[in-house]
Amino acid sequence: MQLPSKTVSFWVLMGISALAAFVLPSRWTTPGRGLFQPLALLQWPTKWLAARGHSALGQEDSEPVPTSRAQALQRENEQLRRQIIHQQLAWQETQLRLAELTRLTGQLPDSHIRIVIAPVVGFDANPRRATLLIARGQQPQWVEVGQWVVAAGDLPTDSDFEPTLRDLIYRGWAVGRVSEVHPQSARVQLTTDPAFRTPVRFAGLLADGTVQMAPERCMLQGAGGQTMRISQATGDYYESGLRIVMVPSSPELPTPLTLGRIERATRRDDSAQHFDLVVIPWAPLDQLTHVYVLLATSED
Repeated sequence: MQLPSKTVSFWVLMGISALAAFVLPSRWTTPGRGLFQPLALLQWPTKWLAARGHSALGQEDSEPVPTSRAQALQRENEQLRRQIIHQQLAWQETQLRLAELTRLTGQLPDSHIRIVIAPVVGFDANPRRATLLIARGQQPQWVEVGQWVVAAGDLPTDSDFEPTLRDLIYRGWAVGRVSEVHPQSARVQLTTDPAFRTPVRFAGLLADGTVQMAPERCMLQGAGGQTMRISQATGDYYESGLRIVMVPSSPELPTPLTLGRIERATRRDDSAQHFDLVVIPWAPLDQLTHVYVLLATSED
C-alpha cells in the first residue's frame, strides 16, 4: 500500500483542522483537546529549568557591583561622613557663640559665605612645591589672596536634590589658600606645600554622631608628597581616636572645616611626652577637577 505524499497529507490535515475549528460543534472537539494535555506536562520541566536558569542568571547579574559603582559609593560615604562632621562642628561652635554673645543675631557662622566655583586647569610642575592653578571663566567676581579653598565633592545625581551652600561646602574639605591672583587665573597653595602653615585642632566622630574635640591647638605644615606634618603634639591623637584634623573658624574661614586625617603618630626622641603626626588629605589633591573659593562677606 502506497502512503500519501507529504503534500496530500498536509492538505488533509489542514482540512481536518479547519473543519474542527469552524464547522464542528465545540462539544465534539473539547474532549479531543484533553488528549493532548499530557503533552504539556512534558514541557513543564523544561520551562521550570529555563525559569530557574533565568532567575539564577538574574541573581548573578545583580550581585556583582562594578568597580566604578563601588568607588562612587565609597566616595559618597566619605563625603556624607565629612558633611556630618562639619555640621556637628558648626552646630557646636554656634552653641558656644550663642552663649558668649550679648545679643543674638539669629544667624549661623556660615550665613555670610559665598563661593566662587573654579575649574582646576593645572598643577605645579616643581616637585618641591604643591600648588594648583584655577581659571576665572565668566564669573563677575574673582578671588583674593588669602581666601580658603575647598575641594568640590560629588553631589547626588537625584534630580529632586537641590544642594544648598552648606551642602557644597560641607561635603568637601579645606585644600589650601589663594596665594596669587591674576585677571583670568589664580594660584592656590595646597595644604601639602612645604611653605603652607595653619593652626589646627583634632577631633573624632563618636558612635552617636557627636564630634569630640581636643583642647590643644597645633601648627600644621605641608610636608610635600601628598602629606602634612604636625610636630610636638602633646598627645597621641592617632591612638586616642581623635584623628580628624580641622581648621578652626577665623575671619577668613567663617566655619570650621576639616583638611584630612592623621595617618600615623611617632613619639619624639627628644621628648617622650610629645608626638610627631603625619596627616594626609581626604583624597589625593592632584585629582581635583573643581574647587570652591570661600568669599567671606561682612555682616550687615
